[in-house]
Amino acid sequence: MIMSARRLSTGRRLFWVGLASVVLTLVFFFGGFLGGNSLGAETAMGVLLGGLVLSVITSLTALVLGVAGIVAFPSLRGRYVLVLVLAVVCSPLLWLLLLALFS
Repeated sequence: MIMSARRLSTGRRLFWVGLASVVLTLVFFFGGFLGGNSLGAETAMGVLLGGLVLSVITSLTALVLGVAGIVAFPSLRGRYVLVLVLAVVCSPLLWLLLLALFS
């Protein structure tokens, strides 16, 4: 009984870490664009690239946590599907691909 409660607690913590990774993805992505637009040319490019790289890393982290949560915690599968869907929808690689296709 104690192991089950502890495992469920770990699953909930992992869910919140995955959700925080999705939020950080958005913060880094939009922060890179907004912060880069308010600076000089060379600094703006550095901030933009830094924000993009960090947002890709956090997006992939959320994706991995979503898949790991689906596999490891079947009782919390719905939550991890949400993390997985949000990680894919908020992925900067997907957004940049769509921008390249439609421009």
